Amino acid sequence: MAAYLPNTPFSDQPYQVSAKFRCGDKERLIDIFLAKIAKGREAMKDLAELMRIAQKRYSKLYNCTLDA
Repeated sequence: MAAYLPNTPFSDQPYQVSAKFRCGDKERLIDIFLAKIAKGREAMKDLAELMRIAQKRYSKLYNCTLDA
C-alpha cells in the first residue's frame, strides 16, 4: 500500500508505503515514511519501487526467498 496522507498524526512524513510479505516461513512487514518527494517525480510509483528494493535487500540480508 502506498499513500499520500497529509492530515495525519505523521503529517511531517505524509508519503507512506507499507508491505506485508513472507520471507521463507516468516511473515514480515516493512513501513517507509518520507517527508517529501522531489518535484516532478511520480510519488506513488517511486514509493512502490522503493519498497521493492527494500524487500529484495531484506531477502538478501536474511537469506530467504520472497513470497508475496
